[in-house]
Amino acid sequence: MLPFLSSLDKSLLFGAWLGAYDQVQRIFSPAVPHTAAESAQVTDFVQLNLTSYFNAKAAATSAANANFDGSGRAYPAELLPSASSFNYSGLEYILPPFQDPSANDAIKASGQTIDIPEPQLFQSFNTLAISFPGVDAGNLTVNFDDGTSTEVSIIIAPWYSQGSMFDGPIWVPWHYANPQLDSNLTRDYNRTHIQFATVSLPSDKNITSIGLPSSDAQQAFFAITLVPAVPEIIAPALSIQNVRSTTKWLNEGATGDDRIQIVEVTINNLARLNASLDAWITSKTSVSLSSSSLTTVTPGTFVRLRPDDQIVVNVGVQNAAGIAAGTSSTATVTISDANGTSLAVARATEPWSVTAGIPDWQNTDDSLMTHESPEWYDDAKFGIFIHWGVFSVPAWAPSGEQYAEWYDWWLHNPPNNSSAIWEHHLETYGPDVVYDDFIANFTAEGWSPDDWIDLIADAGAKYFVIVTKHHDGFALFDTKNTSNRNSLLLGPKRDIIQDVMTSAKTRAPQLRRGTYFSLPEWFNPDYGPYGHGQWPGHPALNAFNGSCCDPFIGYVHVDDYITDLQGPQMEILFTDPRYETDILWCDIGYASAFPSIGGTWYNYAAGQGRQVTRDDRCGSNMTDFVTPEYATYPATLSQKWETTEGIDPFSFGYNQDTPPSGYQSTEELIPKFIDIVSKGGNYLLDIGPTANGSVVPEMTQPLLAMGKWLNSSGAAIYGTRPWWIANADQSDGHTNVRFTTTLDAFYIIALTEPSDGALTTPAPVPIVANDTVTMLGGTGKALNWTVTDGVFSIEVDSDELSMVQYAWAFQVAYSQ
Repeated sequence: MLPFLSSLDKSLLFGAWLGAYDQVQRIFSPAVPHTAAESAQVTDFVQLNLTSYFNAKAAATSAANANFDGSGRAYPAELLPSASSFNYSGLEYILPPFQDPSANDAIKASGQTIDIPEPQLFQSFNTLAISFPGVDAGNLTVNFDDGTSTEVSIIIAPWYSQGSMFDGPIWVPWHYANPQLDSNLTRDYNRTHIQFATVSLPSDKNITSIGLPSSDAQQAFFAITLVPAVPEIIAPALSIQNVRSTTKWLNEGATGDDRIQIVEVTINNLARLNASLDAWITSKTSVSLSSSSLTTVTPGTFVRLRPDDQIVVNVGVQNAAGIAAGTSSTATVTISDANGTSLAVARATEPWSVTAGIPDWQNTDDSLMTHESPEWYDDAKFGIFIHWGVFSVPAWAPSGEQYAEWYDWWLHNPPNNSSAIWEHHLETYGPDVVYDDFIANFTAEGWSPDDWIDLIADAGAKYFVIVTKHHDGFALFDTKNTSNRNSLLLGPKRDIIQDVMTSAKTRAPQLRRGTYFSLPEWFNPDYGPYGHGQWPGHPALNAFNGSCCDPFIGYVHVDDYITDLQGPQMEILFTDPRYETDILWCDIGYASAFPSIGGTWYNYAAGQGRQVTRDDRCGSNMTDFVTPEYATYPATLSQKWETTEGIDPFSFGYNQDTPPSGYQSTEELIPKFIDIVSKGGNYLLDIGPTANGSVVPEMTQPLLAMGKWLNSSGAAIYGTRPWWIANADQSDGHTNVRFTTTLDAFYIIALTEPSDGALTTPAPVPIVANDTVTMLGGTGKALNWTVTDGVFSIEVDSDELSMVQYAWAFQVAYSQ
C-alpha cells in the first residue's frame, strides 16, 4: 500500500481497481442459479434484511460528508458494489444501499438485538463486517426459544490498516480521509476493505434472535447470512458450502504441470448438534472433483464429521490434457464412503467456479492477489525470529517502554533529556559518540551460526526469520552496488545471512528459512521523497549539538530509493543462491518495490518446486498472512495470522535493561502458544542475541523447554487446524482446554493440570465408541473416557500427568 502518494495516477489506479474487482465478482458469483430441486434438499442460507437496524452511513460521496468512523473517514460510495446481493465463500448476502446518500448502510454495534423472522436451528453466523481502528473482538448473544441464551466470540479484521494489509472480499482502492488527522489529505490510498467473519452456532435449539457485540467492540456490520441446520434427520446432512481453487500445490518439489493443485472443499454436516449417532460420519470418506478441465489425482479424505461441524478438505487435481493453466472452468463434488458409494450431499452437483491449474504470476495486483501462504506454513505453527545488528552493541532501552532495536531513533527523538535513551547514551558514552561508531564494535567475533540453528531446531521450531536489515539501514548480507553499508565491508567483515543459511541447509534442512527486511531506512537521504512519520529519510542531526549531520557510513547515492536500492536488495534475497529466502518478512510497508518484482520471485521459487510466502507489511495491496505484535485473539480470524513477540516481552533486540525476572517464562509461553494455534495462528517468537552473538539463558532455557514439550506433544500442534465448533472451553468447574484437529484425530489440550483424576469439558467432543484416548508424552496407555449429561470426561491419574509439564495434550484417535 502507498497511502500518501499525492502524485499517484488516479485513472490508472481506478482502472486497476475495476479490473481486480470484476475478477473477484467472477470468482465468487455462482455460475448458475440454484435449481428448485437443489434448494429443496437443504435450505442453503437465510439472508437477514438489516435495513431497519442500520444506524450509520459508511459510504460517502465526498470528504465533506464522510464520518463513518466518527473521525471524518468513509468509503467512497461510487466504488462500492451497486448490486443488491453479493456471493462470497458460497453464501449470498443482501448488500446495503451504499449509493443512496440518504440511507444508512451499516450497523455500528452497540448491543442491538437482531430478530430472526422465522426462528429455527442454525449452524453458522456469517457476516460482511469490519472493525476499527484495528482487529477487534466481541461477543454475539444467541437467544433461544426456550428463554436461554449463550455467547459466542466473533473477531473481525479492520477496514484498513496503515503499513499492513488485511484482505477482505470487498475492497476499494482508497477511502475519504480527514485532512486534520491524515497529513492534509482528503483521500487515503490505503486499500480499504469490507471483511468476512464466520462463527459456529449451537444448533440444538431454535434461535429467535442474535444480539450484536457492545460498542466496546468497535465493530460495524453490513450484511448477515445464517446457515440453517436440519431439525430431524437420521443420516448425515452433508452440504457443500464452498469450492475454492488455490495457487498452492500438494507435492512440494514438483514444478510446472507436474504440480498437484489444491482445491479446498468446505463441507458442513447440517444435522442438528444433538442428532443421533446415525447423523455422524465415522469412517474414512473421500472427496473428489469432476470437471472437463480437471482430473482428481489425490482425493481428499476425512474420518469424522459430527453434526453441526464443518471441515475443509484439500483435493489434489491436475489439468486435463490440452487445458492451459489458469483456465476458468467449473467442477462438481463427489463424496464417497469407504466402499466407494456416493453419499447424498446438498449442492454437490452445483457447477462450482474454479481456476484449472496454477498460471505464472505477473507483477500486477490482479495476479499477486491470487498468491497465498502455502500448506507448509500453516502446518509449521512455530518459528523463531532473530534480531541482531549494530543495535545489539548499545542494546539498551527503558525496559517495558521502548524497543532496544530502535536505539538510533530514540537517541535523536527527542534529542534532549526527556528521552531516556538520550540520557543513557550521554551518561554511558558521552556526547562525541554517534550511533555509527558502534559498527566497529559489532564484530561477531566468536559467533557461530551453528549454535543458533541448533537452538532453533532443538526448540521445535519449523522455520526462522532473521533480520537482514533493520531501520538503521545496516545490512547483514551482500547488498552489492546498492550500498556499502553492510556486514561484508564493515563491522564483522562477513556475510552473516549466508553463514546462517548455509548452516541451516547443512544442520537442519527441514527448517524453512526466512528474512526480515525493513522497507525504509530512518536516515538514508535517498528515502526522503518517500519519507513519512518516523521514517523521514534525511540525515540525522547530531543528538547533542544539533549540527549536520551524523555519519551514515557506507552510504551510496542512488537516483531512486525504491527502484535502485530497495527493489534490488529484495531481489538479492530472492534469487542469490546464498540466500533464496522462503519467507519475506517485510516491515513498515508504505512505498515499495514489491508489486513490481513479487511475481518474478514467486515464479523463480516455483521453478525450483518451492512454495514461498510473504507478510502483510510489504507495502502492496495484498498479503499471504497478517502479523500482529504481542497479540492473542479469542476466536479464529478469517485471515491467516502470525503473532510475533520477544521472549523479552518489551523488546525484540537484546536489552541490557531487562532484568532476568523480566523475561517470559516457559509457564507463560507454552499456554500462549497453544492458544494461538487453536485460533489458527502461527507463533513467531523472537530472540535478541547480544553483540557477540550469544543468547542469554533467559531466552535459551524457555526455548529448550518448549522443544522438549513439542517433542512429546507436537502431534497436537503441527499440521493441525482449528476446530470449527469451538477453539476453547473455559467453563466454570471444568478444565481450561484448547482444541485442535486433523483429518484423523482430535486433540484436547489442558492449559491447567486436570484435577481430581479427570479432565472434563462440556464441549461436544467428536468422539464415538472404539475411539482411543491417550495422553501425549505419557505412557501411551488408553485412557477411560465417558460422556455423561453432556460432559466429556477423561480419567487420568497423577502418575500419568506427572510425565508432562506446562500443558497436557490428549489425543482422540478416530476408529475407522
